[in-house]
Amino acid sequence: MLIRHSCGYYPERVARDHLIHDYRHRLPLAARTRILAKGYRRYGYSYYKPYCSSCRECVPYRVLVQAFKPNRSMRRILRRNAQLESRWDTPQPSREKFELYVRYQLFRHKNGSGVTQRELATAMLTQMYTNPDDTLELVLHEGKKLVAFAIFDRSADSLSAVYSVYDPAAKKRSLGTLCILLAIGKARELGLPYLNLGLWLKDHPKMSYKQNFQPAEIYCGRHWRPFTG
Repeated sequence: MLIRHSCGYYPERVARDHLIHDYRHRLPLAARTRILAKGYRRYGYSYYKPYCSSCRECVPYRVLVQAFKPNRSMRRILRRNAQLESRWDTPQPSREKFELYVRYQLFRHKNGSGVTQRELATAMLTQMYTNPDDTLELVLHEGKKLVAFAIFDRSADSLSAVYSVYDPAAKKRSLGTLCILLAIGKARELGLPYLNLGLWLKDHPKMSYKQNFQPAEIYCGRHWRPFTG
């Protein structure tokens, strides 16, 4: 099924997505693995991938886990946050996570105006807590304070980023990058060759950061090919 909507990256454009619905997550692991391996992303019960007729800027991007090595900046981020407690577990919503989600949305997307608490709660539950059984959640604490959490789908060959949230007051700690580095480590621990980071947009300020995680591949046409920048 194809749907049209305002583009989330360039609001003046009309986007078109191809949707695959998995009502109540009944698709077996092999089917979900095939879908994610074709560059789809998941939101709630739906997998989607851009099929825009006049634009090809959104490109699925995945990191080659075994070959990845953090650069100097990434190693500094790991050292700077070494005292944080990180935990992988089954995704579980909480009031504390919701409050952090609201602060993050106000900071990152500036979409708090006119949006009710109920609407934000619904968005968080759909986006981050409507998952297949094998989805994983990364949670980061500084002492007893929650500073970040992130959701990753697990397939037969990858972890796939769904969404991440971090404390805007800790922006200088680069917690978004830290979550990706920890996910690469988790994928390596699980013996999975890929970390899917979703869509890469070369010149978009919110998405170009993904190219810092290499070596990587991008999905073009019907095949993955090496990312060369």
